[in-house]
Amino acid sequence: MDKYREYLPQSWLAFIDRDPVLAAAFSAHKYACDSEPVAPFLFQDLRGGEMERLRPIFALYGQPGLNLLRQLQEIDTRTRDTAQTVISGGQTAYAGYFFTRPEIDVQAAREAAKDYIRAVNRIFEEELEEPQLLDEDAEIEFPTGGEAAAIEEELRQAWIHGADIPELDVREGLGDWFMDLEYQENLEELAELLSEPLYHISNDYFLSYYLQLPLLNGAPGENPFLPHYRLWCMGLSARFPARDRVVLLR
Repeated sequence: MDKYREYLPQSWLAFIDRDPVLAAAFSAHKYACDSEPVAPFLFQDLRGGEMERLRPIFALYGQPGLNLLRQLQEIDTRTRDTAQTVISGGQTAYAGYFFTRPEIDVQAAREAAKDYIRAVNRIFEEELEEPQLLDEDAEIEFPTGGEAAAIEEELRQAWIHGADIPELDVREGLGDWFMDLEYQENLEELAELLSEPLYHISNDYFLSYYLQLPLLNGAPGENPFLPHYRLWCMGLSARFPARDRVVLLR
């Protein structure tokens, strides 16, 4: 018997059993357990339009479930041209994560970065009751090549040594705030079952938080992780080495 059957709701199994593609995707998880009932790379197995097969399952959770499916399909569409590539010998290599090719609109990226700053400051001030973390007029940089690599190393060393920079405070503060929120009662099951697959979309907690936030009680009207998603769609990630400096890395 497939391990996943021990841990999934009967309502899910009814739809999985009717669809050979879904059955194969769920059966791929050989190490299913109570804390990880769904394969971490479930969505990767359903790339290329196959996520529509999940509609009956997501529909069990009403419009929020269907909205989440729509967002996943949007990610699938945006990343379709990076899903696979032909390597030497004519073999096909499949991407382990969803990612977009860098298509940077500098003005749109600047606006997303400014919205990101405002969202971070709002969470720190209104939700965490702490001082604003970033300067509203912070310099926004687009480093490339060796300069970008040097900044990545600088941030990595800061992480290792626990340096006092906003980069670490943003990740810890927003992560702690998100984890303290509670799921809407009728959506907790969906969120918990898909926690690992949502993270493994891009090995990215903030992208996962963006997708999950509408499933939570007490979430703010404007999703504070939306600017992160907008930058991700351009192949960028915002980093915060200083309160007056935002670096957008590819």
